[in-house]
Amino acid sequence: MIAFGRRRLVRTLATDDVNRWAAASELAQVDDPRTLRRVRRVLEGGGNEEGRAAAAYVLGFNGSSDASDVLARRLSDPDESPVVRAYAAEGLGHLLQHQPVLAEIRLEIVSCLNDPEPEVRFWCAFAAGVLDLQESRPRLEQLLDDETSVEGWWTVAEEAEWALRCLDGETHPPLPDRV
Repeated sequence: MIAFGRRRLVRTLATDDVNRWAAASELAQVDDPRTLRRVRRVLEGGGNEEGRAAAAYVLGFNGSSDASDVLARRLSDPDESPVVRAYAAEGLGHLLQHQPVLAEIRLEIVSCLNDPEPEVRFWCAFAAGVLDLQESRPRLEQLLDDETSVEGWWTVAEEAEWALRCLDGETHPPLPDRV
């Protein structure tokens, strides 16, 4: 893909409500540092939350591990929208799955298991499970009572149970049924 096409995809990601997620899927496959810097700027910018959420998705699924810092900053920002913070947590879970996780990121994921927003708790439970954050176990056990549903998924409690199965060494535990 030529540079102009990649720039157009980033613009679509940031501004086009209709085609945003198609652009995000394409950008998640791009291996171009300049393009990924542009996606980072979308995430860190003041644009609409859906564009920033899609940028977090791209950075989490792209595989460029140097994106973990910006995703962790978005997750830890209490002024950031819950949808962006949730995508940042999910992105960290995918991005760091097969590599060491820095202490600051571990701490942020575990502390966000206490977040008031159900989507953030849900995706932090996911990240804690896939990243084998054993220190999250006590909080995940408390979340087993959290029957809040996350739209399009399942309850926070079910995600916490899934994460605990991961922490217990179960590889690929079955996912709960979607709500």
